[in-house]
Amino acid sequence: MSDRIRNIQTRIKSKIQNGDEFLAVISYLPLIGWIITSLKGNKKDKLVKFHTEQAKEINIAIIVIYLFVWFIENFPLTSWLFGKNKFFYPIIETFWLLGLFLYLGITFIGIYKALNDEMWSFPYRKEIKDKIKDIIEKAKN
Repeated sequence: MSDRIRNIQTRIKSKIQNGDEFLAVISYLPLIGWIITSLKGNKKDKLVKFHTEQAKEINIAIIVIYLFVWFIENFPLTSWLFGKNKFFYPIIETFWLLGLFLYLGITFIGIYKALNDEMWSFPYRKEIKDKIKDIIEKAKN
């Protein structure tokens, strides 16, 4: 077990020294990592660009989930059902917790894959992006 930890520490140290490769890992910092990486990162490095884009999508998704839950809990027409200490409050809180755990899980897997220089895409990423693009295109027309 200690050999595995030393191996991980050695990889992290080498990534920090290389600079650009470590930006792929930094991009997964919650809410601000992808912003830092887009400003400082090398635009030509495919690994950094890939992980920055994926981290941005994950962070936007958790923000949307949070705003949805907040709106449902606090909007006058829905707060009488989903507000604190109301009948459906456990359902909306379960939705929030599942979203948060999914976000953390994908983030940790993304960090691990970035440390290993892999371009791992979270499941159904392309299908979700295509569906959102279709919805936006239909809304424009």
